[in-house]
Amino acid sequence: MFFKKICYGFYMLWIRIKGYKFWYIKKTKGEPAAIEYLKKVGYLWSKFTMDIIGIDLEVTGLENIPKEACVFIGNHSSILDIPILLYKTDRALGFISKKEILKTPIIGYWLRNSKCVPIDRENPRAAIESINKAIKNINEGYSMVIFPEGTRNKEGKVGPFKKGSLRLATKSKAPIVPVSIDRASRAFEDTRTFVPTKIKVVFGKAVETKNLSKEEEANLADNIRNIIITNLNN
Repeated sequence: MFFKKICYGFYMLWIRIKGYKFWYIKKTKGEPAAIEYLKKVGYLWSKFTMDIIGIDLEVTGLENIPKEACVFIGNHSSILDIPILLYKTDRALGFISKKEILKTPIIGYWLRNSKCVPIDRENPRAAIESINKAIKNINEGYSMVIFPEGTRNKEGKVGPFKKGSLRLATKSKAPIVPVSIDRASRAFEDTRTFVPTKIKVVFGKAVETKNLSKEEEANLADNIRNIIITNLNN
């Protein structure tokens, strides 16, 4: 186990070094080419993470992911939720995240240079600006990811969604894909060691946000949360 952690540490340093190539591509070939390179780096990092820990993903519902940009909304138990989504969707995803995670040395670097949008829920004006930036990303063809609980829940339960957490989807009119991830914290955070684990991931049927009535929009968060819970328990 110690050897695996050492290997992973060296791999993460290598991933950080790849940031120089990302910067060079962005400078010489433009942002679209750089984002495509970022997508490749994200996929390879995610695959390496799954392999070295020994995570066996049992995935259903990939056919429910629309080809166009969408908003993935899921429960959140682990930092591993990020590589799981990058690995299985194989897209250049943008994450709505706490601003603190952008300060982490390596993952934070790549999130800062991706379509990730930090959000400060204690500053309403800044939060609105963040949502508008995320909408711009969707309009440019990039899918976004939100964990509406606002924090990780290692117990495997789905907590209440933060007020206004689905505003990105309703304002952008992008389809929502509910994502259920069965307590990925078991593979690392619970014990702080790599634990080979079988993790169920369910991509629910896409929910359209166009032409919602006021009542449907008011109930949307509860409906998406119920879908996530139902898919976790099936």
